[in-house]
This record gives sequence, C-alpha cells and structure tokens, in this order.
Amino acid sequence: MPRRTMIVRAPGLGVRLGLFIALLLAAGAHAQLAPREVLVVYDSRIADSRLVAEHYAGSAKVPGGVGGVAPARPGVRVVDLASLGAPAPTGATLSYANFKTRLRDPIANYLRDENLTRAVRSLVLTKGIAHRVQDIASANVGDAPASAANLYLQGNATYASVDSELTLVLQTLDDGESGGSGDSFADGNIVNPYHRSNEQIAAFSRAAAGEPIRLIPVIPGQIWRGALPAGGAPAGLTPGQMLLVSRLDGHTVDDVRAMIDRAQHVVLDPGSSAIVLDESGSNGVADAGPNNELDNRGISIIRAGDDYEMTRDHLLADGRWNPAMIRYDEASGASRFLVGPRLDYNNEGLLVEDPVVLLAHYGSNHAGAKPGGTAGRTYPESFHYAPGAVFNTIESYNARAFNGLGSTLGQAQAADFLAAGGTFAIGHVWEPFADFIPDNDFLVRNFLLGHLSWAEAAWTSIPVLSWQHVVLGDPLARVVRTSEDLNGDGRVDIDDLYEWYRLGGVDINNDGVIDEADKQLLIEAIRFGETLEQRESARP
Repeated sequence: MPRRTMIVRAPGLGVRLGLFIALLLAAGAHAQLAPREVLVVYDSRIADSRLVAEHYAGSAKVPGGVGGVAPARPGVRVVDLASLGAPAPTGATLSYANFKTRLRDPIANYLRDENLTRAVRSLVLTKGIAHRVQDIASANVGDAPASAANLYLQGNATYASVDSELTLVLQTLDDGESGGSGDSFADGNIVNPYHRSNEQIAAFSRAAAGEPIRLIPVIPGQIWRGALPAGGAPAGLTPGQMLLVSRLDGHTVDDVRAMIDRAQHVVLDPGSSAIVLDESGSNGVADAGPNNELDNRGISIIRAGDDYEMTRDHLLADGRWNPAMIRYDEASGASRFLVGPRLDYNNEGLLVEDPVVLLAHYGSNHAGAKPGGTAGRTYPESFHYAPGAVFNTIESYNARAFNGLGSTLGQAQAADFLAAGGTFAIGHVWEPFADFIPDNDFLVRNFLLGHLSWAEAAWTSIPVLSWQHVVLGDPLARVVRTSEDLNGDGRVDIDDLYEWYRLGGVDINNDGVIDEADKQLLIEAIRFGETLEQRESARP
C-alpha cells in the first residue's frame, strides 16, 4: 500500500489549488490521438467486417447490420470499401497487384478526394479484410523461413502485412519495381520514424502527409530510412507522414466484440497484474550490445536494446509495479517455461496464477521441451488476463491465423490470446526475422506505465514499416492505473490532485518517500487525461 501522511488544509486552499492546476495544465497540455482522427475501413460485402465496424462505430454510421447498436467509439470516421468501386479484399492473402487495386489505391484516393490526408492519423481495419500481401516475385515465400531469408538477403523481398503496408498508404512504394534487387521501396523494409518515441502522434505535423517520401538505403534492398534534413530540405520521412494502422480481428465476431468492449475503460492495478517476460537461453543481463538472444538483435538504427531485461529493469526502477508481479525468467526447458493455471500441463512449467497484463514470451522458440508437450502452441490460453492485457511474443507467425488461415510451425496465435480474454496484440503474418520484432520496453513505457493510446504505443515499439507486423485492438484505448487514481473513480483528473493534498501526499512510486517525484507522476497523468477529454469531445 502507498504510504500516506495527513496535513491540515489552510483556508482558501481550494481556490489557490484550482488556479495552480489551471496554469499547470495550460502550460503542459498534450494532444492525444482523437476519435475524429480515426478512419474505420470496412466492407459491407463482407458480413463480419460490417458487424465489427457496426459494434465499433455504431449502427448510425454502419447500416445494414444488427441495428440499434450504440458506438463503442463515438466520433470516429467510417468508409465502406464497397462504395469506392473496387473488388472486395476478401481472403487472407492478396497479391501485391490486388492489394493496390482493392485496398491501397481506393483508400488513398478516398483520403485525397475527401480532403482527409491531414485530418486522419489512424486507420482501423475490420475482420474479413485480408491481412497478408504476397511477394511480387515469389508469392508465399514468407511462409518458408529459409527461402524468405535468402530473398531478403538478395534485397528483393516484397511480402508484407496489409496493415504495415498501409501505414504509408499515400505512397506508391512499388514505383520502379521490375523484379530486381532494391529497385523499389517495396523491397525490404523502412525504418519506422516513430520507433522509440514517447510523443503522441499529434506532436508531428501532417502538412507533408501527401508528399512523396525520400528514402536512402541503409542496406540496399533490405533496409531503407528517411533521408536526413539537409540544405533546407526536410527529413525524408517523419512520423507525421505515416498512419497508425490497427485491426479489429479474431476467430469470431463475438471474440472481436468482446475485445472492443474490454478496451473501453481499462483500469489496471500495478499491484496485482502480472508482467510475463519469459526468455530462453539468456544471461539475464541487459547487455550493452547485440548478441544471439532473440530479443537483442539488429543493427543500431533498429535495435533499441536487450528488450526483456530492459523491460524488467525499467519496471523495477519506476517503482509503481509490484516487483512480485514482474515474472521474468531467463532459462530454457520445460521447468522454466511460464504457464497459467487454465490448462493442464501435467504439473510442468512455472505457474503464474495472477492475471497477466503483458504476455511477452519466446513460446515455441523457448529452447528445450515444453510443459505437457503442448504448451509451445497453447500457452496463451492457459493464463488469466487482467483488463487491457497485451500479447507480444517472439514467434514468426503469431498473427497468421486470421481469415481462415491456420497456424504454422506449432506457434501460438494472437487470435487464441484474444479469444482467451486478451485485449491487445502485436504479431507477424509472415516471417519477420528476429532483428525486427517489437520492443516490449516501449509498450510498458508508453502504454502500461505511460499515457499514449494503444495505436501510438504499439507503433513506437515496432522498428520498421512495410514489413510483417499487425497491431490488434482499439487504437484509441488508454490505461488508467490505480496508482494514480487516488479517489478510486476509474479516472485520473483534477479530483485526484485534490485527493493528493487531502491525504497529505501519496507514495506513488513506492520508494518510501512522499516527494515531488510522486506528485509529478500524478500531474503527468492528469495532463494527458484532461486533454484527452477535450479532444474526444470534438466531433468530425
């Protein structure tokens, strides 16, 4: 429990405190992703897509569904692909040509025609819309890791997730593509300019959103990056030129509806919600340089650090999370494989009975035997989940099993996690290679311990664009922590600062001292919460 002391309120404290708060918020306001900046993309010719869009945006904006459905997120924008004149983007996988004609070009033209290129910052794709783009030259090579690696090293891999490709929907990345190595920006991937940021996406101007990006090779045909500003020219690619793409998807429409509902008011208790960081074959140390650990690969422009250990160490240093709830393990084998109590693994594995809020796991890549012989595929279904639980595992195909596709290589699936009670996930639809996996540290800093929306936090964790990632869940969701919700009303606002003074302060970071650091944690949460309410009240 936080330590508290009492003080005597002086006459007029409420007035003086109110003035102080008003000045404080005016000086430090933050602009967070707002509903009017979100465009929901659905297709009325696909029944599941229409039903999911209706649940999220409401029947008034998505006709022809159940009817009478109130929106989970009032104020979001909606577009029906059927109204744009292109064939339906059905099935799991599209050729690159069909991706362009059925998704990229119709959406880009709609944004331009409706004068929304600067107004929209986030796209939401709905269940039933394809999630994979085939390689131009070798269609399904992304399902064959060794062949995919050879093609990538040749500088000629163009396979991607639909979602990641749409982050740059206003660009024609395949211009110049003729089957050669590095002959277009569709080859390889592009360094994400938003990776490692702690800023809201609104901090970056959309003024150049429709302008052609300028990229230079880091490794020709493999990794591109935005050109550096020089000679009066701006940076070649900024966060303001990308869209935050997320997906509302799952095994069933009911799974997706439940995922949306769980995201509407996420209140987390850092004292009782478990963080699972299950590594394998690690030294347990946050190494300064890259090594053979799967969470610690890549060249400097994409590598953020030794991720599992850095995440653990950041949680401990921050102080708000109960150390007993930080379940890190570095070792291999069935006896060191973290599982939950909902499935029977013959009493094998390390048991986590508390509700899990972050599932970061090597899964099928956890070396050695797996508990019960099956945990490598089923472990996400074994845990109890806290509100707002996040899935981010080191498995190449952990977001493959949508749109009727199954899993492969015995790997766990984000769709199974969502069906088991999870709320958010990041995964891969084709082979991504370990260098490019998302960083848990930024999910913790910016979402679980921070103030960014889910879409913002998710994309700050992803090193590259035009690659294999999908972000699953409500892009507008954000977390309220009980550590800052001092009056227990499920919100963090000015009333909590009044409560802070009424109680004589609260040891929010659990360091044994009530001081300015604790107050600043509270004030920062209030700044974000107050500004979010203002932005959500504005409608398109």
